[in-house]
Amino acid sequence: MSHTPSTNDSDLDQLLMDCAEAIDSSFSFAFQPVVDLDTMRIVGNEALVRGLSQESAESVIAAIRPENQYLFDQACRIRALELAIKLNITGLIHLNCSHITPENIDTTLATMKAWAQRCGIEPKRVVLELNDLNAFNCPRQLNDVRKKTRAAGFKLLADRYGASEAGLKRLAVLKPDFVKLDRSLICDIDRSVRRQAIVQGIVATCRMLGVEIIASGVERPEETDWLQNAGIKFGQGFLYARPAFEAAPAVEQARVA
Repeated sequence: MSHTPSTNDSDLDQLLMDCAEAIDSSFSFAFQPVVDLDTMRIVGNEALVRGLSQESAESVIAAIRPENQYLFDQACRIRALELAIKLNITGLIHLNCSHITPENIDTTLATMKAWAQRCGIEPKRVVLELNDLNAFNCPRQLNDVRKKTRAAGFKLLADRYGASEAGLKRLAVLKPDFVKLDRSLICDIDRSVRRQAIVQGIVATCRMLGVEIIASGVERPEETDWLQNAGIKFGQGFLYARPAFEAAPAVEQARVA
């Protein structure tokens, strides 16, 4: 099923109806904050898909037929923006992008921009988290993603960085606004010389490219200390706040005191 993107309300309503019919599944979201490690101030929130009874993202996604994965991906971003407005979520809104490809990037960006405008959200508040840079096979495709996303006014994030074979060359071509380090790199990083060496290399590269780093999966104060000393400004994880289901989360200061 294909859609011609438009800012027309009826077209957007039809897209949402098509998504609902194709998906045949009900879902909602939990929001987990991204915090400034120096101040513990919330700078953004990631929308994490959940079932209506707070089932995991994995169980919700498993119920989606393969041919409807892209529609589900679109519907998630649309509904996440709607809920963010309802909950008065402030700051950046991080939206996962699991099925964006060179073939659908134009439709995705046009639809998202139209929906953000309809919700009264400035595009610069929306961070599109690309889950797999390997979906873009050559530097030209990555360069196109960067140019088109910036032209639409959105921010870009390379998600789960360090969990796959997507290397520094892809990062240098894409030049996203943010890189989110995979939790496998952050777990016990204060105790692992190997992980420290890998992360320090990424930090050096991102500093030269002007890319901000978010460390994900932070669970221990000692990890926060190491990250701050390494020059990493932002973090996300259970240490600061667990995902809040259909609610605006708050940082639990006691956990980081």
